[in-house]
Amino acid sequence: MRRKQGNLGGLVRLRSVRERDSRIGLAAALQEERQAVAKLADLEQLLATLPMPAVSDLAAFRGRQHTIDMIREALADTRATLETARQLTAAARERWISDQNRLAAVESLVERRVAAARAERQRRETRDLDEVAQDLWRRGSLVAVAGGGA
Repeated sequence: MRRKQGNLGGLVRLRSVRERDSRIGLAAALQEERQAVAKLADLEQLLATLPMPAVSDLAAFRGRQHTIDMIREALADTRATLETARQLTAAARERWISDQNRLAAVESLVERRVAAARAERQRRETRDLDEVAQDLWRRGSLVAVAGGGA
């Protein structure tokens, strides 16, 4: 029984490490997603607050339009990055949940085996105590018969 529990102990450690690693991966994916959301918000804010050129100069207008085009390209790239980050976060969350469930299953198995071993130990102790009580009863009966017949 100890050997099986030892093997399960190794499996618990393995599942625990995998669950921890997937949790760390999920945290990293969430951080990347938050960074992409923040960058997107910053770019949208920049585009919304871009001042109009002070003069009616064609070069200033072209410069502003060029800036707007660059911001829009950055927005498109950031939106694509955000979508990728969200997909990675979803995959990392699924992996973590799977690893968490596997760890819980192994821990449950270990707990059931420990409970079964405890119950078996209690049955043995009860049987041993019953044997001791039976021996004491027999001795008491023999003493009573021997003392009553004298």
